[in-house]
Amino acid sequence: MKDAKYYWLAVLFFIVAFLVPLSPRPMVTPDEFRYAQIPREMIETGNWSAPHMLSLRYFEKPVLGYWMTAASFKIFGENKFALRLPMALMTALTAFFIALLVQQTLGNERIGALAVMLFLSSGLVYGVGTFAVLDLPVTALITGVSCAAFQALREPCYNRRKVLLLILCGVFAGLAFMTKGFLAFVVPGLTVLGFICWERRWKELYKMPWIPLISMLIVVLPWAVRVHQLEPDFWHYFIVEEHWNRFAGGENSEHASPFWYFIPVLLGGVFPGALLWLPEIFTLGRKKIGELMDTSLCRFCICAVVLPFLFFSASSGKLATYILPCFPFLAILAAVLTAAYFRTGGPYKVYHFVMDLWGGVCILGGIGLLSLRFVEPAWLKLDAADTDTFELLSKNAHWGAIVIILAGIALLVIRKSWRPRMICFFAGLAFSICAVLWSTPEGLLMDKTPEKSLNALFANRELDVKNAKIITLQSYMHAVAWCSGRKDLLLLGNPGEMDYGNEAAAKNGEPGNLLSAQKFISLVNSSDRPEILLVFRAQEKRVEPRYHFTGGKRFQDDHMVVLQLKKGAKSAAKVK
Repeated sequence: MKDAKYYWLAVLFFIVAFLVPLSPRPMVTPDEFRYAQIPREMIETGNWSAPHMLSLRYFEKPVLGYWMTAASFKIFGENKFALRLPMALMTALTAFFIALLVQQTLGNERIGALAVMLFLSSGLVYGVGTFAVLDLPVTALITGVSCAAFQALREPCYNRRKVLLLILCGVFAGLAFMTKGFLAFVVPGLTVLGFICWERRWKELYKMPWIPLISMLIVVLPWAVRVHQLEPDFWHYFIVEEHWNRFAGGENSEHASPFWYFIPVLLGGVFPGALLWLPEIFTLGRKKIGELMDTSLCRFCICAVVLPFLFFSASSGKLATYILPCFPFLAILAAVLTAAYFRTGGPYKVYHFVMDLWGGVCILGGIGLLSLRFVEPAWLKLDAADTDTFELLSKNAHWGAIVIILAGIALLVIRKSWRPRMICFFAGLAFSICAVLWSTPEGLLMDKTPEKSLNALFANRELDVKNAKIITLQSYMHAVAWCSGRKDLLLLGNPGEMDYGNEAAAKNGEPGNLLSAQKFISLVNSSDRPEILLVFRAQEKRVEPRYHFTGGKRFQDDHMVVLQLKKGAKSAAKVK
């Protein structure tokens, strides 16, 4: 592996851009607090089969993603680094599958390393790979399914290697299913089916699926049977509500969006890494691109990008992160095209023009960010909330701005050779990302990052956080539970995602956690009530503008408020 040094560049990029900034960045509500709270409750209760949140059933996802986070909590403690580490490591696993696939099919470490770098530098991949959601873990495992299936298809007969690859294919599919459900079968299934039809290898349609199916069942069945024993309604809710209704629910489905929704997501999500390959595609020519697409790897990658993309576009419910399984194979195609461009020889005018442009944008953007320190909020006519955010940004963004400027200058100084310029591009990108995230203040985007405020409020000795009855709203329940260390919260108003959990609790004769306005007022006005802590956002229209409180004490830190109604004190509430 004489060109293995290029993989070291990818490793360094991953460490600097993905691992180093995991801890300093504030947690974002609701997703990160949700995917922290559920594993915490698994550890506390010892129930590793049926996910619960706030002590209620929460069946939107299977268990493997929660298990990974819980294991990380056990090793590193319950903190932001441990919460995000599994997602970053699964991003690295996806990159490993990309490199392995290119190495075993093309035998070219440079293209493999470039594909890895283009994948890691895609904005959507980076944004999700350092964020506590389950899209990157399932992407990694789906990529493993597809790569193993492609390698098996390359074998001329059913020898030992092909059987082992098909077993591995099934293992990855089972693990992907236990992470996010039936996408584990649909996405790689469409890819393999499309490739087999393109290659006209019809016999594989009925010979290939059986070994993966058996190995997948061996992986999934122990948990599937156990969760059915504990919660007989799990599979009905998971299949009907979380899969069928999302896919075919039309305008009534969750996250309903038009068919073209993913086109701008894909075009925007590949940047800034796409700066290295999008402009160069137009200089290769139709004939050269046709020759490259005639290879089996490229045909497989086309199937792995186009068919899942069309499937997700046909679904009624859409989120930007759904198309992440397309990105590993898009990165391989981009790397193959980029390598072909640089093999043509010549002055590479398009490439150098793009690098000059990017360097100039970095310098101008860094100067603009740095200039915020000298801008008065009054000049911008900001309201109070935006002024606080602006001041936090202007005070903390200078280190990131300086690194961005230096990266742009370095890119403009190196102009003679394309290789050093490419290394400088990736290095500058990694250090710029790291510097910006390290300088991101805890209070930035306060509506989405309430952890600092909640921790400050709950640390107040006047508040009996351990024993008081805590009431909050659905939008901040995950953050309140995580910061208070309590899972027995009561919810005021709309139950949102806790609707099923409350319905299931009522069906089984168990207490729910939902308070109507009438029950809330009755509880507050009760003479024998315990101490109550009502936690909400200061601008929340469903609390102070709606209810009138007498007595009690109000505590506020930034945008978060705790209203304390002490036991035995003269306090009451009514609807205004």
